[in-house]
Amino acid sequence: MVRVVGRLVLVLCAVGGLLVPAGQAAASSGHRPVCSVVWFDLGNTLVDTSVPKQMSYMRGALEHLRLLRAVGVPVGLITNVPPEWGATDAERAAATKAYVDAAWVEAEPFPWGWFGDRVLTPRSTAESKPSPALFERGRELAGPCRSFYEGETPAEIAAADQSGMTGYLTGVPDRPAYLPVWRVLVPFDA
Repeated sequence: MVRVVGRLVLVLCAVGGLLVPAGQAAASSGHRPVCSVVWFDLGNTLVDTSVPKQMSYMRGALEHLRLLRAVGVPVGLITNVPPEWGATDAERAAATKAYVDAAWVEAEPFPWGWFGDRVLTPRSTAESKPSPALFERGRELAGPCRSFYEGETPAEIAAADQSGMTGYLTGVPDRPAYLPVWRVLVPFDA
């Protein structure tokens, strides 16, 4: 089902691109066509941490990640962990993975490999969210691509927006739990 929806979204975006060439859309609207990277908070956005030592997927999280993967959108994590968990992002990411995996209760493991080296953690307490530092690093790592950030904390969404990302507050009643994928795929800033 996810693959079918993903392909349908790709076809619709491709048809839209044929109707209005990206360069023309950019020139006429002031928007520029770009790729996208979607960044996530980890705890209580993708991973439910409400029960101590029993971590699982948030409702709809795995499906959302699968859909982004199916349409080729890179994903990353921007998550607060104690800076002393390691001297580098890679060391802190490994410690984060071990921490989550030790309490994981789902049959299907968390898809760490889908995030590659896009796991950003604070190098110091001053860099902890909602400080803009991690969001700025995420934008830099995304290069020319648009950066989106999905999280459950309004202060973090505001910091992401102020850092030039497009923030999406998850878990809000009466709207999609996660950012609709079409917003990520539209070939210009919508």
